[in-house]
Amino acid sequence: MSLDRTLNNNQKQKKLIITSYQSGILIALFENGEAVELQYEADQEENLLGNIYVGRVEKVVKNIDAAFLSFGKNRTGYYSQKDNTCPCFLNPKKNTTLAQGDLLLVQVSKEPVKSKEYTLTSAINLTGRYAVLTVGNTQMSISGKITDTAWRDACREACKHCCTQEYGFIVRTNAEKASFDTIIKEMEELADRLHSIQEKARCLRAHSLLLRAPASYLKNLRDVYDSDLTEILTDKPEIYHELKAYLCENDQTELIEKLSLYQDSMQSLFHLYSFQAVIEHALKKRVWLKSGANLVIEPTEALTVIDVNTGKYSGKKNVEETRLAINKEAAKEIAKQLRLRNISGIIIVDFINMDSSQAVTELLDYFNTQLRKDPVRTYLAGMTNLGLAEITRQKGRKPFAEQLMELEMCEK
Repeated sequence: MSLDRTLNNNQKQKKLIITSYQSGILIALFENGEAVELQYEADQEENLLGNIYVGRVEKVVKNIDAAFLSFGKNRTGYYSQKDNTCPCFLNPKKNTTLAQGDLLLVQVSKEPVKSKEYTLTSAINLTGRYAVLTVGNTQMSISGKITDTAWRDACREACKHCCTQEYGFIVRTNAEKASFDTIIKEMEELADRLHSIQEKARCLRAHSLLLRAPASYLKNLRDVYDSDLTEILTDKPEIYHELKAYLCENDQTELIEKLSLYQDSMQSLFHLYSFQAVIEHALKKRVWLKSGANLVIEPTEALTVIDVNTGKYSGKKNVEETRLAINKEAAKEIAKQLRLRNISGIIIVDFINMDSSQAVTELLDYFNTQLRKDPVRTYLAGMTNLGLAEITRQKGRKPFAEQLMELEMCEK
């Protein structure tokens, strides 16, 4: 098997690689030979993100408009009443006021980060290959990466009848090459699955698991835009067979042809892709840029701070041009690092100060272009009065550094 496949120069080479690391699984997405996403899961760790449970209200905290729910043995989660205006009660109620002992249908929407609990929601999401069913959001939305206006309008018109007063849908990027009949069929299947979950939940006790989300590597495979994917590679036979079964079940024959089991006894997959260096790069506090400038990345409890330094850069004589050149190089690398390290929440970037408002505008436009490449929802709020760029990145799974930190704690 040749790993160096010849591709058209205009085609992006995208590989999903799954291999062993320490006592768990390392999942990596490579684009044109560079790691852009990393995820680690210990063998003994159970991934709860996306699971659906019968949760029990243990405590209502009125001053923060929230509640804490138990959803398993020694498992509690934070439930925002502000963000969940239509809770799905499973016990008889005369009103919609949340009270201790109430049973709710909830989904794990965020993993615990640092000292925070799991985040639970009543806004259930069910994800398919072409669409996502969204409880509470009753609109028909279409992925922003689909830019064909005529297709978007036709799709919205063809599928709008699938939305109800209870739920709506998001049409995923993968749907662009599918027929409207295929998309509608999947939407109907997702709606049937939701109704089945809701009916089943009313007969079960607190903490019951109603839906187990797919393994992380299956989620990664589902969420990668499959027309871009050029190879799926693993050296673990059990995962290879699980991936193949998943692709067969979802009728993704074009991806089955890209799936390979790596079996070279002379060199491990881990060493072939220099994963040790990739991991070290994703954990370093200081990241050097090609110009000699560098970034200092400092995660804190509340946010992540990134400082841009000129370092060894000795570029153009024009000071303003030099600062803009460094800042643009830094902006491109920061967008990559956020994705690679899975840094989420609030991110503050201290770029090198520039006097020209035109240069600041050019930098922000360029930075925004780089951030749009991130499949995770990322928003550039602009510059603060102190000249700091403020970004928010949607939270989901834990940052890569925290995933490895839990491994170290388990080993101790």
